[in-house]
Amino acid sequence: MAADDFGGRVVEKYGDTLFALDQDEEFRLRLLAEVFDPLCRAALSELGVDARARCLEVGAGSGSVARWLCDKAPHGDVVATDLDLSLLDRVPEPRLRRLVHDVTTDPFPENSFDVIHARLVLSHLPQREDVMRRMLRWLRPGGFVLIESFCWFPVESSPHPTYRKVMQRWSSLICGTLGTDSWWSRAQPGSFLGYGYRDVGANTVTQNLRGGTPLADFWRLTVDMSRDQLIAGGYVLPSDLDEFYALLRDDTFWDLAPALVQSWGRK
Repeated sequence: MAADDFGGRVVEKYGDTLFALDQDEEFRLRLLAEVFDPLCRAALSELGVDARARCLEVGAGSGSVARWLCDKAPHGDVVATDLDLSLLDRVPEPRLRRLVHDVTTDPFPENSFDVIHARLVLSHLPQREDVMRRMLRWLRPGGFVLIESFCWFPVESSPHPTYRKVMQRWSSLICGTLGTDSWWSRAQPGSFLGYGYRDVGANTVTQNLRGGTPLADFWRLTVDMSRDQLIAGGYVLPSDLDEFYALLRDDTFWDLAPALVQSWGRK
């Protein structure tokens, strides 16, 4: 198992056991695209993707955003990276360049891209600050980086004890295993200034969560993929998870999902 020493503890890399790419994870990523792609496309469109833009999609997953970038930049270039290209290889886009690439260690030449996007990637990386600085070097002057991450504040105030408990304990699991920081996104926009970006901006979207919807299915499957680790590690009881799953299938259940923080800066 690949691992790094972080903060005095050993953490595995994303995809080793948590978020490992299998059939369930493939379906979860497709739900993620269904729910969150409209928000991503709106932010990228507002920032401006030129027809000749050179674009980098970091941690491209199912490739939905990369495919959209190919449409927006028909005379440009789109590079989609991930540690596993299984899903990207199925994207029927001949212009898409697919690349196995670890954003924490693998390089790109300076001034390579006009657009860099990473969704739900950097919060899972202990090396996120170094990655932000590396991305700035990869940008061409005037280009921008868009980072999207979840923030947990809607969960912390939930009036539903089981929903709050399971989501918080799942967050503790990934924090301790991957080095994830579920609260980094609160300071994420301001951190762009410290890394040397300009024209910094941010948008935070808090979505209503109703049981039985694609958003609820996404979060139910996200937690369920870690069921064995949650129970074995004593984070929750099987009965807690069963009640949590039932809530997220119940169309009378309403709450707030973790917020999505979109932040950006230009070179």
